[in-house]
Amino acid sequence: MTQTSREIMKDACKISLQTELQKLTELDSNQIVYQSLSKEQIYQLAQKINFLPFEYRNLLFFRYCFENTTFEIGNILEIENAKSKLLYVQRMLSRLMELNNTWIDNNSIKEACKLALQEDKNFYDSMEVFYKPNYSNSFRRKLKRIKAAQNPYEVFRLIAKRVAVFIAVCILSFSAVLAVNAQARENFYHWIVETFPKFSIFITQSKNESNRLAELGVFKIKYIPKDFELINTTELRTMMIYNYSSRDSKKMTIKLFTSDSEDKTYYDTENIEIEEFIFKESQAYTWQTDQMAYLIWYQDGIECHISGNLTKDEIIKIAENIEK
Repeated sequence: MTQTSREIMKDACKISLQTELQKLTELDSNQIVYQSLSKEQIYQLAQKINFLPFEYRNLLFFRYCFENTTFEIGNILEIENAKSKLLYVQRMLSRLMELNNTWIDNNSIKEACKLALQEDKNFYDSMEVFYKPNYSNSFRRKLKRIKAAQNPYEVFRLIAKRVAVFIAVCILSFSAVLAVNAQARENFYHWIVETFPKFSIFITQSKNESNRLAELGVFKIKYIPKDFELINTTELRTMMIYNYSSRDSKKMTIKLFTSDSEDKTYYDTENIEIEEFIFKESQAYTWQTDQMAYLIWYQDGIECHISGNLTKDEIIKIAENIEK
């Protein structure tokens, strides 16, 4: 095959893959029939997973071993269309297992991923490291931030032995380092976010018992945009709601929660890009529609939501001035 022929074939494959990914994005999950695998089939599936390209293996490991959302995976691994690619891999594995018009269920994939990751880890643990990785000062500082959750020497040893492959991807991001340790991750990640074509679900993960009965009234809102006035305040056992209005009929709402369970919040995010960032040492999300801006974050164990007829910059400025 000539160079030109290979390039044509490569371009054709890319177009075909993008077409498949688009179809999977539009797939109705309710139409999928799932099938559990036997122990022998799970072992066979683990072997097939270890033959996948690194990107596909990492997608599976982060989703089913480290329990990241597809949104988090896309950010950590810098993968476009992480959700549709994960579906593509799931369907491909189901076909490789010769299932008839059914997909492998999540529990079976999870067990197979654990076996595959363990085999992968055993292989790289057996490798002799001939050099000491030269970590930047910035990365060393990030390691110190999780030393309470995991022995720093163990973190170093684990990363050093596997720097050639999987963990080499992880250390590029502090989020990825936290992903391998549940206790450290809990201090920074407070939501699981599931994004659908027309809406997104924010599922609360923090269950800090020491803050269950926190006095929400101690939080002071020290900045409100010009022309906005407080209309009413609703005080419940685990919630404070502040409603504001302006002379030109603009609205703004500030909600403060104490969460002690996996609460779900639904937002209309159709055709909207959600921005994730670190705010007040917490995972935070913000997005803008034609009329409204939204921001959610955690602060001192309290879940905070702001929405209103404002810009994202104004919303963030309000949040910066909410203090005890």
